[in-house]
Amino acid sequence: MYREAASTAREFEPGERVEVDYAGDTIEWIDLKTGELRESVVFVAALGFSQLGFAWATDDMKSRNWLSSHRRMFDAFGGVPHVTVPDCLKQGVLKCHIYDPDLNPAYAELAAHYGTAVVPARPGHPKDKAIAEGMVKILMRYFRFRYRRHTLTSVGEINRALTECMDRINRKPHTRFRVSRLERFEKIERAALKPLPRVGFEVGEWKTAKLHSDCYIAIESAYYSAPHVHRGKRLRVKVTESLVEIYLDTERVAVHTRDRHRCGNRVKQDEHFPAAAQAYYEATPQKLLSQTRFIGPALNELVVSLFNEDVYGNIRRVQGLLRVCIKEINDTSREAAIPRIEQAIAQMRRFNKIRVAYFQDLLKAAKKQKIAPDAAREIVRKPGNPMLRYGKAASGDGASQQPNQTQENLNL
Repeated sequence: MYREAASTAREFEPGERVEVDYAGDTIEWIDLKTGELRESVVFVAALGFSQLGFAWATDDMKSRNWLSSHRRMFDAFGGVPHVTVPDCLKQGVLKCHIYDPDLNPAYAELAAHYGTAVVPARPGHPKDKAIAEGMVKILMRYFRFRYRRHTLTSVGEINRALTECMDRINRKPHTRFRVSRLERFEKIERAALKPLPRVGFEVGEWKTAKLHSDCYIAIESAYYSAPHVHRGKRLRVKVTESLVEIYLDTERVAVHTRDRHRCGNRVKQDEHFPAAAQAYYEATPQKLLSQTRFIGPALNELVVSLFNEDVYGNIRRVQGLLRVCIKEINDTSREAAIPRIEQAIAQMRRFNKIRVAYFQDLLKAAKKQKIAPDAAREIVRKPGNPMLRYGKAASGDGASQQPNQTQENLNL
């Protein structure tokens, strides 16, 4: 004789539990721009005590939509239950275990932000989230019947329809409670929920990427730089609505503004590259011109004339001139180097010989050249200099006495 298995009635305290799941059926809609028939998935949640429901449609079940649906759910409830019970899908649970499952890092971060404990249902045990399963059945049946003659044209229109259907379900008297779900929630359960955090959760999706030899990682058809010392390593990447954060284990090594164009743009920071790569990226006409302005007008005018003749043909020559000038300033001083640089540039332009090696030779020759004193300048020697012959007599009577002594000797 067949014996029916025993079942256990579950009772939950106010604010204790919320169960979440995706509806098995999708909702179709037509894209008016392309005429394509598309499908959207429906995220459904229900509180354990009041059984208040929530529903939201998204394009797919990817992690960012899974997390954003939770954020909208908590905002709609106006608080956070102590326990969240999802299904064992990869967006929430990486490895199922009856006692200690491994959660997806992004999902664990959301749970920590809102202060809720994630207790996944066992695989193959839908009764572990029976309230959510029942809400899926009620909602989808009512939605199919109410909008059976409607042609939906966007996900936004689907969400407005789901909100209307869920509001009618929540306001309808419950067969067991004798009051509506919404009334039971407002009177008892709302006060038992944890308060929402002051700062909203920024939805982030975690990925793994390898840092290639060019110091870039590829994320969603865009390239982002990371420090060159980590080339060849596997890095963890957090992609949020506005940022791309790159981590090595638990250390954040780079952060960039997210590029949404999906056309292969490269987002970089100069300090992430080795010295040779930095020099290559800095070799642009605009950067070279800006550097010459800080050295002097003579060099800037020379570089402008070279770029006017041929930009890409003279870019390496300008690099060499800049490097020689910077080395000359660092070796001596700016006050001493600038006159020699201007003199060398003037001579190169006089003979129309703009060459880096010739420029170096002119600077070396200028260093060795002795500057002749000005003939018109009068040399005034300070009196009383002990290093000069008869220097002490300049300020005393010795100057008038010394010749007299010599005269006396001659007379003798």
